Amino acid sequence: MSQEPPEIDPELPAWQRVEEYERRQIERVVAEGGSAEAARAFLDAEFVFGEDPLNGNPGDMGFFHTENPAPQPIFIPAPDTKKVGQGNAQITFGSDRPTGLASGFGATGFVSNTIDLVVGRAAKSDHGAGVKPGTLVHNNFFSDAARIYISEKTLIDHNFALAGHDADPESTGLSGIGIKADTVRLIGVKGVKIISGRARVAGFGATGETDIDGGAVPAAPPIELIAGNNTDSKSVWGGMFHRNEVVPGLQPLVKGKNMVDSMSELHQIIGEIWSALFNLTLLQTTYNGVLGVTPIPWHAAAAPAITQGNMSHVMSSLYHTRVKARLWKVDYLRTWGYKYICSTNVRAN
Repeated sequence: MSQEPPEIDPELPAWQRVEEYERRQIERVVAEGGSAEAARAFLDAEFVFGEDPLNGNPGDMGFFHTENPAPQPIFIPAPDTKKVGQGNAQITFGSDRPTGLASGFGATGFVSNTIDLVVGRAAKSDHGAGVKPGTLVHNNFFSDAARIYISEKTLIDHNFALAGHDADPESTGLSGIGIKADTVRLIGVKGVKIISGRARVAGFGATGETDIDGGAVPAAPPIELIAGNNTDSKSVWGGMFHRNEVVPGLQPLVKGKNMVDSMSELHQIIGEIWSALFNLTLLQTTYNGVLGVTPIPWHAAAAPAITQGNMSHVMSSLYHTRVKARLWKVDYLRTWGYKYICSTNVRAN
């Protein structure tokens, strides 16, 4: 296939000359027995990588996934580190090392085999401007752009400075995986499960699966969802005559079905109160009717007004409340309610 473009009117706009060049090349290939698809693929490659003056692409700009020669920081490897990568995207194999050579369990000789997948070393430094070309850098879980850190023995919460790590019983180190980036998405086309606790499999003795040190695993370790990386409690002013209330920052989630049962029972209790008040109104109305026929004149004069008030302001209000209560139950406590309080897709134990 010839790469020399046919003569094209130089007075045409550049985009029209490109289209005309491509059209003629495709026609030539088809006339020689080739396919139009193959010709288009060749032209695409020619546009990206060729040196044709009409379609040329600068080779030092990184366009269309060509190599970008931008200077990168230089990672300081430990003696036990093997590094593979391209540009500022690397995978290192070695021991636990969250920062410099004196950090982590690898610095103290513990067996802590680690795989660190990192892109954009020091990319967040200097408010996102990065470091100067050729700067020597260590691991930095806060200035590197994104990473997946997998270690046989590490302090995963401490290394990533996660909320509550000071009280975490992992001072001796456990195996851990940390995933960090500006945005993280876990996508399961047929579902996603977040599970804590040991596996239910045979062959691990009476206590079942253990941690990396052989320690027992709790039956149901907690799952914590923390927004803002903050679990501190806060004090709320209780008013002039009450003590300040301390509100925990990390609280248990509500179980939907239990919440529905609780609200249903509360709805029933309110209904019983409603019935008692309604019966009281009926009894009072009957009693007022009796007073209305007594010979005492002020009793007879008051009875109609009180009876009318009970009917219009008490019984009518009670019926209105009963209707609202039933609609509330349908809206929030029934699966078909438009504000059903349980998620139909997310479950927890």
